[in-house]
Amino acid sequence: MRKLLLLVLIISFSNKSVAQFIVNDNITSAQDVVLDFIGNPNFPASNFYISAGPTNQGIGYFVNYSYSNFPLANGLVLCTGNVAEVNGPNISEINTGGWSGDADLDAILTTIDPGFSASHDAAIMQFDFVADVSSISLDFIMASEEYGTYECSFSDGFAFIVTNLTTGISENVALVPGTTTPISVITVRGGGNMGCAAQNINYFERYNLGASYGSSTGATSIDPNDSPINFNGQTKVLVLTADLVVGDLYSIKIVIGDRNDDILNSALFFRADSFSAYPNIAVAPSNLVAEDTDGNGSSVFNLRQNESQMLGIINTSVYSFGFSYYTSLADAEAGVNPIATPEAYTNVSNPEEIFLRMSNTYTGTAITDSFKIALSADALSIEEAMLEEVKIYPNPVSDYLVIDSNMANVERVEIYTVSGKLLLSQNLIGNSNNVDFSSFSEGLYLVKIISSNGTFIKRIVK
Repeated sequence: MRKLLLLVLIISFSNKSVAQFIVNDNITSAQDVVLDFIGNPNFPASNFYISAGPTNQGIGYFVNYSYSNFPLANGLVLCTGNVAEVNGPNISEINTGGWSGDADLDAILTTIDPGFSASHDAAIMQFDFVADVSSISLDFIMASEEYGTYECSFSDGFAFIVTNLTTGISENVALVPGTTTPISVITVRGGGNMGCAAQNINYFERYNLGASYGSSTGATSIDPNDSPINFNGQTKVLVLTADLVVGDLYSIKIVIGDRNDDILNSALFFRADSFSAYPNIAVAPSNLVAEDTDGNGSSVFNLRQNESQMLGIINTSVYSFGFSYYTSLADAEAGVNPIATPEAYTNVSNPEEIFLRMSNTYTGTAITDSFKIALSADALSIEEAMLEEVKIYPNPVSDYLVIDSNMANVERVEIYTVSGKLLLSQNLIGNSNNVDFSSFSEGLYLVKIISSNGTFIKRIVK
């Protein structure tokens, strides 16, 4: 991000003995803001728009120079007040709005707040792009002055609206993880004022209102003077994901607003360069066979030979992904203890399961998968025979997916998006079951079949 690089240079010459959280409100153009937000100069964005007050005083760049208690190093901030007041410590109220709200945000927040009438002080960033990947992601923190006294009723909140301009379908993906509930102060809160119960407290980071505030509900809090930002509370770092149809034209609209008034402002802090493609394995990795020529029970495998098929047609001049390989799922999910030389790996069992981690080198977001290596095709045949007992069709699917199984111990099917969002969980009864796909949009889905012997995953296209 160009503005952030300049800001870091300025800070580096200042007094390093003092903790600093610096916000720069020197906004030039909508295009500069969006491109700095994206961070990737090759990303195909166009039709840039920003709006955050008469002089766009609700948009700025932040750099966290030395606060270990704020997990974002730098990025973009959208605020319903003046970003010049965002810097900590938390010793004053931010009440510097006074401009209009947003109708799209109104429609979303009305669904969770019966006392909601209209948003105020909307800070908006919007742009278009043609999707050349099947999913995107973004890291952020939401902070608010409403946390504490007014978190029971004042639903300051935001939306991340993804509109497929090819089909006209819009979706807000700024949801509490695993739910259809929009993220706002009242849906992610610590319950610290005792006037209402905590909501989704596992996604609430802390209050900045004193060490004992909220302790009775399990929420944490720090001294206001130790807060790098001038807000009463904040969420944890959350990750938004959105599924896309490759080749379609999309609009992204990010908007945050105050509920019913212009005071006690809120803000979004976006991690620099975190808006990018979410990892997606286009074609499942194939099992690998290497002949045991000397009869010693082992052979050398090149674990990387599946990488081109897993990447598919992704444009590597725009997106960069890395692959690492592991001998356990736990290590792959944690990203620790990778196989040192995957190009020349000697198996330790026959067959052996290898776990891989595909990660976006810009953002660090990652997914895992696995495949088998064996010294002969016969070593794989037993497991493949088990998979043959479960038939999943048609693929591509239109309305109903059929699951036929001769295995008495097949128990349940789960449907996921490629970004890992659970869409459906259905118990399987008997040898043949139908799964309703009619409400799902076009794209790639993961179908997980769960049995007492383990789980099988198939990729299905709609």
